[in-house]
Amino acid sequence: MKNVEVPGAFSDAQLIIGQEARVALYANRPIRPGDVGPPAMVDRNQIVPLVFTANGVMILTEGRSLARAGVGEYVRVMNLSSRNTVMGQVTSDGRVLVSP
Repeated sequence: MKNVEVPGAFSDAQLIIGQEARVALYANRPIRPGDVGPPAMVDRNQIVPLVFTANGVMILTEGRSLARAGVGEYVRVMNLSSRNTVMGQVTSDGRVLVSP
């Protein structure tokens, strides 16, 4: 690391440890927040549990992830039963929570 201030770039290496590169990272170039993110929990085309909870009712089904996503990120998932595409948030156990 170089001790140079670049607006919008990370200045502390501790903030990017454990993150996954989302783009190609090159030597002597700043790393910006959009260049890294949490490690992917689900991969594209992976079958994932879809969970919908509302008013005390929980529906659990399977879906196919349409993109890679890490914990806390939102991802589009195709419901395998209905073939509808929904958006949900990835949890630490690999489930995708769909909210009403």
